[in-house]
Amino acid sequence: MDLRKKPEFYKIQPEWAAFDPVSVVTTPNYGDLIAPTLYTKFKIQSQKDVKALGEAKDIAYKEGFFNGVMSMGPFKGETVQLAKPKARDLLIDSGLGFKYAEPESLVMSRSGEECVVALVDQWYINYGEEEWKKTAET
Repeated sequence: MDLRKKPEFYKIQPEWAAFDPVSVVTTPNYGDLIAPTLYTKFKIQSQKDVKALGEAKDIAYKEGFFNGVMSMGPFKGETVQLAKPKARDLLIDSGLGFKYAEPESLVMSRSGEECVVALVDQWYINYGEEEWKKTAET
């Protein structure tokens, strides 16, 4: 909605944000378009309404996962709980997706530093690895 309201601020063409949402999940309490419904219910005006957006997000995620039914796609008619792992597997198996996870909140190290999530092949340095030791010692 911010993009629609202020396209010049975001340096985009107005038509880029002119698309209406498409129903993917239907819920008994919020219908076919849970996000726009909650946006209106909580009177959200912008991205700066952090508290209301957080509350709306929590409701949308819980309602969608626990009570939602897929309204389109190969798993149409299935509950979100059953369709979610199937959709994940379909994307991974077809090469269109990959497994990815990140923390849900701020992570602090034991030394008090903020940890930054990065998708890398190695999480820890192997200090005993000879090639790394040669590089470090030079």
